[in-house]
Amino acid sequence: MDYETIIHDQLSSMDLSELEELTRDAGAGSTFEDVTVAQIVDDLLKGRPIFDSDRILDDLMQLFIMEVKSSVLLGCEILTVCIVIGLLTNFSGSFGKSTVSSLGTVICSFVVIALCIGSFYQTYGYCCDAVNTMSSTMLILLPVMIPLLVSMGGISSGSILDPVIMGAVTGFDFIMQHIVLPLVFLSAIFVMINSITEKDYISKLSVFLRRCALFTVGLCITIFSGITAVQGLITKSADGILINTARFSIDNFVPIIGGFAADSLEMVISCIGLIKNAVGIIGIIAVITVIAMPVIKVAAIAVIYKITAIAAEPVASKNISDSLSEIGNAAVTMAVILAAAAMMFLVFITVLMGIGGGSLWK
Repeated sequence: MDYETIIHDQLSSMDLSELEELTRDAGAGSTFEDVTVAQIVDDLLKGRPIFDSDRILDDLMQLFIMEVKSSVLLGCEILTVCIVIGLLTNFSGSFGKSTVSSLGTVICSFVVIALCIGSFYQTYGYCCDAVNTMSSTMLILLPVMIPLLVSMGGISSGSILDPVIMGAVTGFDFIMQHIVLPLVFLSAIFVMINSITEKDYISKLSVFLRRCALFTVGLCITIFSGITAVQGLITKSADGILINTARFSIDNFVPIIGGFAADSLEMVISCIGLIKNAVGIIGIIAVITVIAMPVIKVAAIAVIYKITAIAAEPVASKNISDSLSEIGNAAVTMAVILAAAAMMFLVFITVLMGIGGGSLWK
């Protein structure tokens, strides 16, 4: 039996439809739309590149430009209201009717707040959906990769890492959805409320909330990734001893065919390891494609806020301009948090992929 037959039989016995469908939906219209585990295995065996880097960069650039164009309308609306605020301020000085103009300025400021909060709430929703989808991807991926890891001889790794990673994914998803992202959204609300006052009453509080969100994400990534990596290294050594002992026993204590059986079993486990790594690559693709759209969208919105703040500075009050700039900073913070979350999930996948190499015989 050759390795192609072993791989084909193993792939036929696995249900990868849910994982591949998730990747296909997340990568719709991109270079990853039609990627399958069988295709990745074939590319690995034949030495072909798995990714087309030029097309990936082109897709990302086109996506960013498209998101910037779709956000330009928001910037134009905010800038128009800021111009009206500037005109009302000038009229109040020229005609002396400060009460009417001040009331108009306050109303226009509330319009700016409504536009910004509405846009940022949509951004907040995109980020929550992205984190939830990434967590769902991991929960779909683990029941596929862990059995493959166990079938390679990684019994200790599979039995320990499965609950560890599952708990880390669930806990991180809860912290992101109920603590981190709401803190960033709350900081954006405080920034806009501060824009209608003459003094900076709560601007420092909004900055503090964003820093708390970033600190919480960094702490979670350090703890969860550190625990997973350490557990992986420990169990990798234990599984290596177990596998070497099994191979030695088959090779030396089974008469006549012991050496052949040991070599055949080694080839089977190597093929399973290749499939496991291909499944891991599919998981990496799924996480990247899921996170790409919201991160680029949030980054585009942040750019629009920054440009709008620069354009509004000559015509609007300093508080409005500074608040728009701080909203842009909050959007950047949200994009960084999403990227960090994706990085942690990628660490989990690469740890599982790397353990397979430790389970193979030396």
